[in-house]
Amino acid sequence: MTDLILAIPDQLLEQFAQQIAAQLRRQTDDPAPAAPSPWLTFEQAREYLGFSRDTLYKLTAAKTIPVRKKHHGQVLRFRRDELDQWMQTQYPRLDRLG
Repeated sequence: MTDLILAIPDQLLEQFAQQIAAQLRRQTDDPAPAAPSPWLTFEQAREYLGFSRDTLYKLTAAKTIPVRKKHHGQVLRFRRDELDQWMQTQYPRLDRLG
């Protein structure tokens, strides 16, 4: 096995060091990421549950799934925790641990 030796100019090493230091400063200056919102849009809820658009529309129209709607509005909102509870009641465990 042969050793490989690379000669890197001091100027290039200094540029790398400055870029790394700048990146570290940006990371420490950035605020902590916000916790995800408990509220989901229709599309987010559909993806979260793995349902088709048609299925979720039918469930909301039948008022069988927890959903919120602003007074006199058209936009639907879902709470993640309510969807989790609903899924547990609608899809009970079939194993012996349930």
